[in-house]
Amino acid sequence: MTPIRARARMCIILLILTQLLGATRVLAQEVPELQVNSKRYIVADMDTGEVFAQRGARDKVPIASLTKVFTAAQAMEMAPLTTPITTVDSDLRAPEGNYFGSSGTLMGFGVGETYTLEDMIYGMLLPSGNDAANAIARTLGARPGDSAAQATQRFVDLMNQRFVDLGLTDTHLVNPHGWGVPDHYSSAWDVAAFARYVADNEPLLEIMGARSYVTSNGLLRLSNTNRLLTDYEPIIGGKTGYDLDAGYCLLNIASQRDRRMIAVTLDGIAPGDWYDDNRVLLDYGFERKASLLAANRSFVGDIVSFSDPAAAEMARSARPSASLGPAVAAGRASLSDAADVVPAITVPSETHRGVEVESRGAATWILAAVAIALVGYRGLLTFRRPMQTRRHVDMSSNAA
Repeated sequence: MTPIRARARMCIILLILTQLLGATRVLAQEVPELQVNSKRYIVADMDTGEVFAQRGARDKVPIASLTKVFTAAQAMEMAPLTTPITTVDSDLRAPEGNYFGSSGTLMGFGVGETYTLEDMIYGMLLPSGNDAANAIARTLGARPGDSAAQATQRFVDLMNQRFVDLGLTDTHLVNPHGWGVPDHYSSAWDVAAFARYVADNEPLLEIMGARSYVTSNGLLRLSNTNRLLTDYEPIIGGKTGYDLDAGYCLLNIASQRDRRMIAVTLDGIAPGDWYDDNRVLLDYGFERKASLLAANRSFVGDIVSFSDPAAAEMARSARPSASLGPAVAAGRASLSDAADVVPAITVPSETHRGVEVESRGAATWILAAVAIALVGYRGLLTFRRPMQTRRHVDMSSNAA
């Protein structure tokens, strides 16, 4: 084959590849007619991950108390809901060392009171108690000789390792409650992906959907801050969040006609727009899904997905000498470490997590197929013309 013909063939292949990639990479984008005021958002099918609308969904930004959903899921994987937690003074303090006071939402317990882990998760998710988040992280992260700060940091490190294992690269946490500090961030995309990860954790979804709760010792009655629980019938559960850096944030999960939808809105507007944004996105997601099913059409677009954390844990355990860096290395403390201070800790079955291995997308398969075809074609030429002088072809400019 002459050099000119070879170049022409390569150009045709690249043109076809470009068209194929363009056809498979149809992104869900902002939908202006929805008039969503929140700066960043995403709405996705909870069971399939299909994204129907998004804006700034991969931006790494503060998410305030949406962090507490991550903390609740981590806690439920580390210990039974009956685990006792006795409160201490540090639980009532913000990262700066002062008491949360009127500037932070609280479960409302005093020092020296004992609650179950279930009580604390309700106290963290319904009234958005920063004190409950501290108590959970301090108790479950503790090892003999730890200070409260060391125990809390170990728990946070375990959460950050979980995000690495899930492939959620937009997220890094500094504390268990979301109090605004530097280097504490996530994205609407990662929040939605994590919601998919806990999709089958029924106890967690039940807590997120409760309107009120009385602690097992009868000391506290808690109410949910999420207004959509009463204003929007399809809601299963959700979580509110707010601080000056993050603005008004909202995660909601809803169900309609046997379909579940996730909506995440970040940096919304008070008093009611941020709730309206979330509801409008959920309605839009259900409508888009219904129209696809009615037309018997396949979805083409972005998929919110996550990697199997169990596979990542196995791979990491097979490389014990690998350097993971200080923060991640600290997070490698096994769940059995927490058993030193929390009795009878058991790890729940993997079946509730809704684990799905991250899809690489159709584009990856097309690239692989073209690469194999090119290699096979060149091998065929070599086989048919063994006496030709081979030319060196520099393919480095095409490397992905």
